[in-house]
Amino acid sequence: MTRSERWIEERLGSAPRELLDVMRAAVRAHDLPDVPEALAAAAIALYKQVVDGAGGREDALPLLAADALLTHAFEAAAEADPSSIGCCAQRWGGRGGLGKVAA
Repeated sequence: MTRSERWIEERLGSAPRELLDVMRAAVRAHDLPDVPEALAAAAIALYKQVVDGAGGREDALPLLAADALLTHAFEAAAEADPSSIGCCAQRWGGRGGLGKVAA
């Protein structure tokens, strides 16, 4: 289990199992040493999957997982260093990773 998977389990263990499974799989595929970066990378990959998807119900769970992962990436960043939030927003937001999803 990666550090990021442990972080998710410790904080979100009571979340719906199906959601956690999607989140853990995405994080496992983007195993980075920095938890906030791993969560954000996994979220952005899931957003890309949703954008490339059929637009149906099958995209709902990956979209929920992406939203949760990005939210928790900011939480993890704030826990590590509250002053890092601005830099994270630039790196992961519309001018960063998210901006490249639909490009």
